[in-house]
Amino acid sequence: MLRIQPIVLLAIAGLSTFISLASCAQSDVVVASDLDAAVAPQPPPEPGFIPPPPEAGADAGNRACEGLSCNMVDILFVVDNSISMGSAQKRLKEAFPAFLNQVKTQLKDVDFHLMVVDSDASGYERRCASSCPSPEYDGSVGTDNICQGFSCASISARGACDITLGAGVVYPVGRNTSNRDCNFPNGRRYLTSQDDDVEERFLCSAAVGTAGDGDERPIGAMLAALEVESREGGCNEGFLRDDALLVVVVVTDAGTSATELDTARALEWRERLLALKCGREEGVVVTTISHDGTQIAPWYSSMTMPIMNANWDNNLPMQWREFCSQVPGGDPCCCQKTCPRPPLPPEPGCIPDPVARACEECAGQPPPMDACWFAFTGYGASLVRFADAFGERGSHREICEDFSDVLDGTLESVKKACVNLK
Repeated sequence: MLRIQPIVLLAIAGLSTFISLASCAQSDVVVASDLDAAVAPQPPPEPGFIPPPPEAGADAGNRACEGLSCNMVDILFVVDNSISMGSAQKRLKEAFPAFLNQVKTQLKDVDFHLMVVDSDASGYERRCASSCPSPEYDGSVGTDNICQGFSCASISARGACDITLGAGVVYPVGRNTSNRDCNFPNGRRYLTSQDDDVEERFLCSAAVGTAGDGDERPIGAMLAALEVESREGGCNEGFLRDDALLVVVVVTDAGTSATELDTARALEWRERLLALKCGREEGVVVTTISHDGTQIAPWYSSMTMPIMNANWDNNLPMQWREFCSQVPGGDPCCCQKTCPRPPLPPEPGCIPDPVARACEECAGQPPPMDACWFAFTGYGASLVRFADAFGERGSHREICEDFSDVLDGTLESVKKACVNLK
């Protein structure tokens, strides 16, 4: 018979006690960690971060591509919300009603999903929320900064998905946004062809504002929306359907200065979209709307910065001040009062203008400027290459063009794709 020495029994008992205590401690740590993860917001990824593709075998929405047809269409708009996007967002707002009408009339009986994501998930809201003295505080009162229009009451009304890159926009807040809950049905972050008031809800969602991070992430947002957040349990669950034609419209003035927009990776972005449709090229349509360097201000070499919010705030004095401060001397509509200098006799009560302003005869009309006056050659090169990689199902248009024409082109690409899907 095996005899166990007392000292061995003591050692075993001590080890058992140690394991039990360790297990309890470990259990407490796990619970605390789970709670922390549930309530603490996760820090946003570094600028330029593009989510890695799903692991092989992961549910990326590509389980039944053999049923792919034009009976269903999933339309994703990626709208840049950086400071220079005011005019472009206005053009999108003006053009969308006609586009939606054509989708309904030219693609009859099509079951569509429609979603908007922006290019900056959370930085703006976090900065503004941290300055809220009380839920009743309204940042639009007596302020003129990036938090203008931010209502502190929206903090409790918005959830984790509202600060997640790639999540559909349903409650935009801040400067130049709709600043309200867009009331999407059934808690979804996308609209469907069966919903009421699709146009009004889309326009509310698409007003993503102009206070996003200047290091835009349109591609990161696109891939996060489709590869990550559209999966089971994601913020956009249900948006991306296996059998639906995928249409992506990217609206951004981001270019080579954006960390993620590396031209060498354009073909990789294409492959990742095609992977969502099992590699079937006829299953994806892409339109990119960005700067291509063709629209240049006549005096671009003398400008210190691009025009930011032309024709957006409808504040003519502000627009003229911005215009006249950047345009070289000699513009007939910019006047600057000066006072006599020695040896000329002084003019009593003369107060010079610190900067030029609109002359009286011009002050009642908008300044002759355009937000599309940029001087960056090849500014949207990576986005042009990305769209071109899809052949007849891809198109790139200059962001300065009439968006009605641009969206018409997207619809034509959809029709071409549908020919191959019949």
